[in-house]
Amino acid sequence: MDATRLRGVLFAGLMVCASAALAQPLPPSRPDPSPPAADHRSPDQLRKEVLERMRALRAWRIVEGLKLDEATSARLFPILARYDERELAIAGERHDILHELGPMTDAAHPDDARITAAINRLLANRAKQRALEDDRIKDLRKVLTPAQQAKLVMLLPRLEREFARWVHEVAGSHGHGEDEP
Repeated sequence: MDATRLRGVLFAGLMVCASAALAQPLPPSRPDPSPPAADHRSPDQLRKEVLERMRALRAWRIVEGLKLDEATSARLFPILARYDERELAIAGERHDILHELGPMTDAAHPDDARITAAINRLLANRAKQRALEDDRIKDLRKVLTPAQQAKLVMLLPRLEREFARWVHEVAGSHGHGEDEP
C-alpha cells in the first residue's frame, strides 16, 4: 500500500472513531465480539464500542474498496457519520414498533385499530428509511466519481448484511434470541 493510501486509511479511521478506538490498530476483518471475562462495562458502553468498531471497519473497507485518497475521505466520512445517527434513530423507532406489535397480535382479542395504527407507523418508518437512503446517496454523489459511486452502492449493502449477520451470530452465541423478523 502506498503512503498516500495509507494516510487516507488512517485519516478515515480518525474521522469515524472515538478517541479510545483510535489507540487501537486498524480492525481485523471482523471485530472481536467478546469482551474480557472481568469486563465491567455497561451494555450501553459495549454497544457504543461495537458500533465504533463497526464504523472503523466500514471506513477501512470503503477506503480500500473505492481506493479513496485523503481529500475524498475527509469529505466522505462526515457525510456517512451524519446519516449514521439518523439511521440509528429510525432503526430505534422500527424496533419499538415491532416490539409493540408482538403483544398486540398475540392478544386474545386483538385490537384492529391499534394494530392498524402500528402498521401505519411501521410503513411511515420504512418510507423515512428509504428517503434517508436516497438523501445519503445524493450527498455522497457530490464527493465521489461515478465509478466510486457505483462501487459504494454495491459495497454498503454488503457491509450492512455482514454486520447484521455478525451481530446475530454474537447475540445467538450469548443466548439472546432474535427479536425482529
